[in-house]
Amino acid sequence: MRIKTPAQPLVFRYQGATALLTAVAELYGSCPQLRSRLCLYAGWYYLAVKAGLRERPAVRSVAGEYGEDLGASPVLYAYYAEHGRELSGNAVQELGAALGRRKSG
Repeated sequence: MRIKTPAQPLVFRYQGATALLTAVAELYGSCPQLRSRLCLYAGWYYLAVKAGLRERPAVRSVAGEYGEDLGASPVLYAYYAEHGRELSGNAVQELGAALGRRKSG
């Protein structure tokens, strides 16, 4: 049986940029094709990651190691993005690629 709608994005909260960037770099290293969004609200970074059902355990393990896993919460993320500041529409690919280039260079 196939699910007719895509899985809801997983939302993670990070207190600082270092934790966020470490998580994004590791996510990019393991799954560079992940789609994600990033916003800043009330001093916290919120990362929404669209991951398939098979990828979710790995995403939760990596991203949750450095921040708080808020679960599948697209409405919560939308609130933070609307009332805060959207920083990226594709954070894992944009930041991960930049951090990866910096690492190898």
